[in-house]
Amino acid sequence: MRVVLFHSPEFWREVPAASLAEALAVPQIRFSDLLRTHLSRRTELGIRVARIFDSREPVPDEIATAIVRDCLHRLDHADFLLVGHPLNAAQALALDELLRELGKPIDRVLHLRLPEAEAERRVRLLTGRRLCRTDSGHVFEPSVDHLLTDDVGNVCNVCGGELCQRVDDNENTVRSRSRAHEAMLAPITRYYAEQGLLVTVDALGTSDETTGRALAALRVGALVAESAPGPGPAAVSAGAGRSAAVPSAGPQSTRKRSEGEP
Repeated sequence: MRVVLFHSPEFWREVPAASLAEALAVPQIRFSDLLRTHLSRRTELGIRVARIFDSREPVPDEIATAIVRDCLHRLDHADFLLVGHPLNAAQALALDELLRELGKPIDRVLHLRLPEAEAERRVRLLTGRRLCRTDSGHVFEPSVDHLLTDDVGNVCNVCGGELCQRVDDNENTVRSRSRAHEAMLAPITRYYAEQGLLVTVDALGTSDETTGRALAALRVGALVAESAPGPGPAAVSAGAGRSAAVPSAGPQSTRKRSEGEP
């Protein structure tokens, strides 16, 4: 199965991409890893990306597509789980064209969606995170209950160093990043929903629970697509062209990735 995975920026540290790829028996392809590989090996694409990063400009669509093209041409496995690409409609169209050339069309597009209350909880966790100035490896991530007391403190409990907040963890920055991501994702998910490829799963509970719901949704989507009449894939929903929401137990340029973001 060839799957593209989308998720919220507040969720990236816990995205179960590895366990999903293992369960599907497919290689995981992270666009951020592809970028790092080209940068570290100083390939022609890597040199171009380094120059773009130095100028603090976003990675152009054609370079993002070229990086993915290079990977897929080298990939021995017929199937894959692609994470972090595409990031806009132009990239989605280019990816479709590339996969048609390779005879490997997308089977499913999985959107791990954070419900509003859970998204808010994760925003609070991110904005409460602190790093030690003495050793940035010491990370303080208070619980939501602790945050409600508004008493984060400013001393590292490992070495006694002063705690500080990353600029990227500022509340305005986190919320702005989230709004920008949702605005970016809306036309892409709509594009794939119209093709009957989109499966939306609520990312609640543990990583294993989210993985289980995602796998169940993908299997349902595959069965519906196989049984649907006509050449096009069927949408996994009661109505055509709409995504299946699986509840919890109950030409543009892409943005520049944040440091450490997959």
